[in-house]
This record gives sequence, C-alpha cells and structure tokens, in this order.
Amino acid sequence: MSIAPEKMEEGQKLSNFSWESVSMNVKVGKQDKKILDGISGTLRGGEVCALMGPSGAGKTSLLNVLAGRVRSRGNVKVDGSILLDNLPISGSALRKRIAYVMQQDILTPTQTVRESLWFSANLRLPKSYSRKEKEELVEKTLKELGLEKCADTYIGDDMIRGVSGGEKKRTCVGIELIMKPKLIFLDEPTSGLDSYAAHNVVMRLKDMAAHDGCNVLCTIHQPSSEVFHQFNSVMVLRSGKRFYFGPLSGLSTSLHAAGKGCPNEFNLADHVMFVLQTESSEALDKIEMQMQEATPASQHPEMPHDKSVMTMKLEGAHAGFFTQLAALTKREFQNVYRDKAGLIASILVPLILNVFFALIFFQVGNIDRSEWTAQAHFGGMTQVAIGGMFGAAQPLLLKFPLDRGIFLREYATQTYGAAPYFISKSMVELSLSFCRTFPISALQKCIGIALLSANQRYVLIFWITGVAAASTALLVGCLAANPEVAQQAAPAVFVPQLLFAGFFIQSEQIPVWLRWAQYLCALKYGMNLNIMNEFGTDVIQDWPVQKQAMVSGLIENNNINPDHGWLYAGVLIGIIVVVRLLSVVALAKRAAAFF
Repeated sequence: MSIAPEKMEEGQKLSNFSWESVSMNVKVGKQDKKILDGISGTLRGGEVCALMGPSGAGKTSLLNVLAGRVRSRGNVKVDGSILLDNLPISGSALRKRIAYVMQQDILTPTQTVRESLWFSANLRLPKSYSRKEKEELVEKTLKELGLEKCADTYIGDDMIRGVSGGEKKRTCVGIELIMKPKLIFLDEPTSGLDSYAAHNVVMRLKDMAAHDGCNVLCTIHQPSSEVFHQFNSVMVLRSGKRFYFGPLSGLSTSLHAAGKGCPNEFNLADHVMFVLQTESSEALDKIEMQMQEATPASQHPEMPHDKSVMTMKLEGAHAGFFTQLAALTKREFQNVYRDKAGLIASILVPLILNVFFALIFFQVGNIDRSEWTAQAHFGGMTQVAIGGMFGAAQPLLLKFPLDRGIFLREYATQTYGAAPYFISKSMVELSLSFCRTFPISALQKCIGIALLSANQRYVLIFWITGVAAASTALLVGCLAANPEVAQQAAPAVFVPQLLFAGFFIQSEQIPVWLRWAQYLCALKYGMNLNIMNEFGTDVIQDWPVQKQAMVSGLIENNNINPDHGWLYAGVLIGIIVVVRLLSVVALAKRAAAFF
C-alpha cells in the first residue's frame, strides 16, 4: 500500500530537535519557584528518548514547555531556546508539526478505532491529499500499530464495551501519527498498562521513529527492564535540573564510574530512581560530577546549524468550515444513537415523568369543570414548561464539561475550530429537543392535561422556551471547570427561572429593583407567550364572565401585554443567539489558555 511518493519522502527526512537553557519559574505569592533550571538537550531523527525522574522533578513540565503547551503567561515565566531543524517554532506552526499524546486516553467512546483515525486524517491533512490517500494512510497506520483486528470495535468507556487499554493507547498515538509529525511527545504512554502492552506500545513507537525519521520524547514511570531498554536514550531529571542525558549504556557506565553501578539482575530504571531518592543533595551533586567526568564528551553531538535542513511540508489549506461541520455533526449523531442506554433514558425518563404530571394535573384546564380555577390551570401550564426546561437544560450543564477533554485535545491540534464544534453540537441538541416535543405534547393532549391548546403554536413556544433555557445552562457548562462545578451552579441557572415565571410570585409583587433579572430568564417569556396563547381574547371570548375576569387578573398581575407577543418571542430568540455566542467565545478562550 503506497502513499504519494513526494509526501512519503518528506515524512522520512531526518529532523533535529534541540533545546538550550530551558527554564521555568512560577510566581507563588511574592516568591519565585523554579520548576526547571537551564535544561539543554538534542534529539536526532529516529530516536526514542525516555524522560525520567522522581515525582516533582519536572518531567511533565519540561515535556509541556518543549511541546509549547506552557508559555510565559501570568505567574509563569519560561525562558530558553527551542529549535526544530535549527529554526525557532511556536504557535500554530508548532502545532502542525508535533504530536502530543496525553496521559489520559481521551477519545470519543462511540467511535470505532478506524473512525477515530479517519476523523483525524480527514480534518487535519491538507486538501492536497485525496480521499483515497487519506484512507490508505489510515489503513497503513492501523497496520503499523497492530490495530487491524480491533479496527471496527468501539473505543468504549466505563459504560460502553470497547477496546483494551493497550489498544486505546495505540489509538491515541495513531490519531497523532496520522499527521506524520516531526516530533512526538507522550506523557506516561505506558501508564495503566501491563508489561506486555507497555512493551508493545514502545516497540511500535520505536519502529515508527526509525521508519519515519521523527523524534519521540516521552515521560515514563517505573518501566520494566524490557520496556526501558527499548529506548535509544534517556534524560534523567532531579529537582528541575538535568542529572543525565545520553544512551542507556552510557547511564549504566556512568553510574559505575561514580560508584553507584546497577547490581546484576536489577532494573536499571528502578536503580537510578532509587539512587536519586535515597542520596542527599550534596551526594547527588558529587555523583553527577563524577558521571560527567566519566563521559566528558556529549554522547549526543549537536547537529550543525544548517539553515538548509528541509522540514516536512504539511502546510496548506486544511479542511474547511463545512467539512469540519459535516464531520463533527456526523460524529455527534453517532454518539447519540450508538449510546443506546443514554438514548433510551433520555426518551423514557421524560415520558414517565410527563405521564405522572398528566395524572396529577388531569383535566385542570377543562373550563367546563365546576372546580376549575385560573391558578390551577396556570399551574398545569407552568409545570409542563418547567419540565420542558429541565429536560432541555439539565443535560447541557454536564455536556461540555464532560466532553471538554476531547475538545481541548482536538482544538489544540487544530483538528477543527470552536465555531463548527459548537454549531454541530447545537444542531444535534436542537433536533433532538424538537423531536421530543411532539410525543410529549400529544401525550398531554390525549390525557387532557390543562388542555393547553396543544396546537402548533404551543409546540413552538414549548420548544423555543426549552432551547433558550438550555442556552443559559450551556454557557454555565462552558465556563465551568469540571462537571462538579457545573452541578453546583445548577441552582443559579434554574431557581431564578422558576421565581420569575409568575406562578410562585406574581411579577407585581417582586421589588422593582430586582425585576431587571427577568430579562435573563427564558421561562418568564415562554410563560408570557403560553398565557397569551392559552388565555388570548380569541380563546376566552365565549367563557363565563367570571372566569374571564380571573384570567384577565392573572395576565395583569404578571405584567403581560397582549400586544407584545413578538417582543416576548424576540427576547427568547435574543437569549438563544447572544448566550450561545458567549458560549462559543468562552469555549475558545478556555481552549486558547489550554494551549
């Protein structure tokens, strides 16, 4: 299976990655805390280097600085020179030429392994690649990573049965390798894997580095001997400084020269960690000096600074807005209908609750009943609206916090923009909420709950009110740092909506200086429209005079103007548009801070 020759040739060029005097300081109060202290090193194409050190040594910090994920900002100051092929790189140019595989396997659980690789290839590779070339590259990557047998299996998660931990980790690697990167950074790629799976992952990385000429740098914790000796080189850190950098054989030789040689049948990786954690700082300074004297010449000679070094050309226009939107929308719909348990629950739970509500409010809207009251009629309407609001808004409080990891990873690698991502989720959400409106409305009409003029206008009002309330929940979800914070923020979203709806307290009774808050409450304007639709002049003109008076008092006490229907609808639409635009901005800013 072949790829376009010119593209494969570029992918095989050896590259040189070097960093010099890299430092990182974090201001804590009035003091500066040094995280990294003047670390230098060089990687040549085809090398796989392990980054090791005790907890707090600065491994992940160095990896993030070299990958451009941490920059000088706020209380963080980063110094030093980082070069790829002897040219400084940063920002979007860096992101197109490196791969970063996080420690957590953050993937879409309802996608198959093949679909995950195709999603990355389709959106990240330049338009100069044909569909056939992208498909061939996906199949080639599946083969190289040993994923052919599970290619059509769901990724899975705690709720959906899927691939194994090792296969999931290799899928994460494959998603990044699709871009044929010059640099591959991995944070704890063997974490949570058994020794065989860990060995398999490192072997695949080594094979691909040798084949494609890229640089691989990964943090690693307590590797087995079989895994550790697959690395070409190792950098050992202690207290934010470089303790050793060179080939594994050099580490063993240097330790012996310093009188701290690894005993036979011991794991060299475990031994060097034991030395770093048991010796005093003064003793380690002496050991390091003796190790350097034993190997005075760098075993990683610097490559000449030749500005003519060729770099891989994956520049050019990538997938456009509509291609991104189509791919994201397809994935979002797949996520809905493939998650059978979640889909059934999202339909069944509201259905059961509405049957319960219908039985409680049975016939409260029947004007011919002697026990009819305007307040009970209004209460039935309010309960239906509240149920719709909770059904539409509650899932969105958690949707973005739960999906944020996937978004941040894909946004950081420029797989797509914030706008198509947000629009695709909104399209699926709006479609599903609209579909759920009809059976619920039909059920209410059949049972006779509040009559509610279950016509086309009511369905539209019910839907738009739910969407507007959901928009507020969406903004909170985009701003929340995690699902727990989003859950804690739920009362701030829902309680004001209930208080300003007009049922628990009439608008006339709310202090004037607090009434401005109603403009942020979608339920208030949805109820205004519902009341106008249910108790409009054309509806109540044949009612008994006494009952007309009761309804008129309800309308007057809630400051509802029958001539302002379009204004109320406009407020709802305004809430939807403005709040969702703010949500996009919040999402993009959080992603920008992440990378």
